[in-house]
Amino acid sequence: MSDLPRLPLPEEDLKELRQFCSEDANRQEILIESLKRRGIPYEIIPIGKAQHIALPTPNAAKMDRQYYRVTLIAHYDRVRESPGANDNAACIFQLMNHWEEIRKLGWQHRTQIIFTDREELTEKMKPTDQGSWFLARHLKRLKVKNVLFLVLDMCGIGNTPVWGFSLRKSGTRRVENSISNSYKAMEDFLKSYSNDQDFGVNPMFSDDLGLLLGGYPAIQLSILPRNEALCLADQYRRIKANPDNPAGIHQRIELPKTWGISHGPNDSVDTLDHNAFLLMARILRGLAQYRFPLPRFVT
Repeated sequence: MSDLPRLPLPEEDLKELRQFCSEDANRQEILIESLKRRGIPYEIIPIGKAQHIALPTPNAAKMDRQYYRVTLIAHYDRVRESPGANDNAACIFQLMNHWEEIRKLGWQHRTQIIFTDREELTEKMKPTDQGSWFLARHLKRLKVKNVLFLVLDMCGIGNTPVWGFSLRKSGTRRVENSISNSYKAMEDFLKSYSNDQDFGVNPMFSDDLGLLLGGYPAIQLSILPRNEALCLADQYRRIKANPDNPAGIHQRIELPKTWGISHGPNDSVDTLDHNAFLLMARILRGLAQYRFPLPRFVT
């Protein structure tokens, strides 16, 4: 037991998390075995080279056409030669634990979960090579609509939620009203976990980029230590204060130290934070009870 990380998860989960981040781990195989052990039903969605894994909603409530159906996204792939603990094993285990908790509580809701594949882009890949972009195209073909995606990435270290809006970074200038409205609704929800401070300052992208480019509203959520979140927010405030200054617009954002270990050998299970797991459990419970209204023109 002493070799296991000190996180608020059952011992069996901690063992699987350690295995999931081992050097020779077959992540898909370990994830599926973990789902089977927990009695969580799942469906594999093969799209091209990606193998996405969808979990049906426990205690599913009747669809309400006045509200978005929230879908929680977390990628289970990792870059080579990295344990991939904060990026992104932590979110995978947080979501499996959340699914089990909702089942035990018996809450009726419509939140669903998808574990995505091929989120990590290599230097030669484009955003439209991302697994989530192909997933968005697949959902469009199925005429899936009124879905709001919350993408969880790097949520295992810290005590402060930070969120982003990838269209700012993707080069897409036109933003549909439905996407803007859904972003505002999600931002209002997240502020209740950040002492009402605006931490919509995440410059990174994850699967939210592919989903947004595919035409769906999607917002990325990460967790950072408070001091790093404040430093990131301060950098954005200084840039926004001088919007007409070309030097300010293209100023390089100094990324938080916590994110500096991602994609490298130091992104280990032992860096994960007990408090981050407790915070994410609170956010996910709150999300299960929250409703995001659709714009009036969306049917």
